[in-house]
Amino acid sequence: MPKHARCAVGFCDNDKRYPDLAYVRSHVNNLTFHKWPVDPKLAEIWRKQVAKTRGDVFNPSPGASGTFVCSHHFPRRRRTPKNPKTDYPSIFMTVSDYLQKRSPKKRKANRWQEPGSLKCLLVPKIAECNDDCEGTDEEMETDTDYSVSVPMQFEQLTRELEVKVYTGLPSPETFQFLFDYLSEKARSMEYWRGGKQTTKESPQPPSPFQLATGFTKGRPGPERKLRLEEEFLLTLMKLRLALLTIDLGFRFHVSATTVSSIFITWIKLMSKELSVLIVWPSRQQVKKTLPCCFRKLYPKVRCIIDCFECFTETPSGLDLAATLWSEYKHHYTFKVLVAITPNGAISYVSSCYGGRASDVFIVRNSGFLNMIEPYDEIMADRGFKIREDLMMHMATLCIPPSCASSMQMLPHDVRETSNIANVRIYVEQAIGRLKVFLLLKNELPISLLPLADDIVRVCCALCNLLPPLCI
Repeated sequence: MPKHARCAVGFCDNDKRYPDLAYVRSHVNNLTFHKWPVDPKLAEIWRKQVAKTRGDVFNPSPGASGTFVCSHHFPRRRRTPKNPKTDYPSIFMTVSDYLQKRSPKKRKANRWQEPGSLKCLLVPKIAECNDDCEGTDEEMETDTDYSVSVPMQFEQLTRELEVKVYTGLPSPETFQFLFDYLSEKARSMEYWRGGKQTTKESPQPPSPFQLATGFTKGRPGPERKLRLEEEFLLTLMKLRLALLTIDLGFRFHVSATTVSSIFITWIKLMSKELSVLIVWPSRQQVKKTLPCCFRKLYPKVRCIIDCFECFTETPSGLDLAATLWSEYKHHYTFKVLVAITPNGAISYVSSCYGGRASDVFIVRNSGFLNMIEPYDEIMADRGFKIREDLMMHMATLCIPPSCASSMQMLPHDVRETSNIANVRIYVEQAIGRLKVFLLLKNELPISLLPLADDIVRVCCALCNLLPPLCI
């Protein structure tokens, strides 16, 4: 490789001759320069990607000598020839990166000392420290950095563990799949502005070249503060970590109002589009995926139901406070009915009810009974006294046997209770997956209470992307 290798991406000044001045993101360990591909198809893909960042006519021939792209712009730190779908530059700096500057003037530490000033009293201590330390006067120089930090991006999450911690998704591929599925609808969605002030955003955000030059096509209108991918990441981080709007605004360099607008808009979109992941399977599909622990004892079980409660902040209104108060939790909560298949997939989610509502009331008023077919068997806890309701639909109820407090349970009742508890634990594990999203585990703000149905539905849809609980 020649010594004079410079990156061809627009606004990228990375040069092999000046390694000290190179701008490298955290995901790149060692900056390298890659030659222009010889394959005509791959070279055309590279040309289209790089041309987005340039304002001139950029059309190098395949295998052109003297044209390079640094590893800074590759998502996996380097080229991956074995995977041509990702073997092209796709990470480009934003305008805030281009505006990084350093002060050309450097001052030594002893130049600002003036006789008679209080600062000169520190000179002897600094001199004593310099006697023990190795270095020159140039290392004592101070720089004034005017660099502008970059908003948080998904490319910074380079490991699966980081993706799970920040988004709750199992892998980066799942994140990219969901974003590709939602991006088409997201480009034309209307952002929530509060009340009747909702406005429609521009179809696509401007490119880095348009932002740098000030040249934009199309009619003028409000521009997105963040890219669609950054907005999607912001929404998932809000669900997973329950961060404050001020904290998210600090991470993504936007105001708290913009964070609220983005989250409300995206949660509505995701609730509508991802509802297809919550499917009520047919009886034949349930039998095909029935785990071994169900086939011996409970082969007719269609689903397992249970209710879970989420804490909310203390409401100011007395009527709302009376509706949300739960005597069982001794806290203000809302309750949701969840049904799972025997292998652990969430197949039904009800609307949110106040904490004072009983389990039987939610089952009767949520529309769950309309999903029941004749000869189905529903497994539940002792608190679900719905045997007569299921008999109206020619279905049966499977609950642990109960007895009076003064009597001892019979041996077969003890075995039956143990068998039901061993398989009903999967619904508790499914609810535990939902509580991984801290927005449901912690106290839900009263301002987000109107979005409780959408938040729960989105979390259930994301949990269905995880591996099954039981095989």
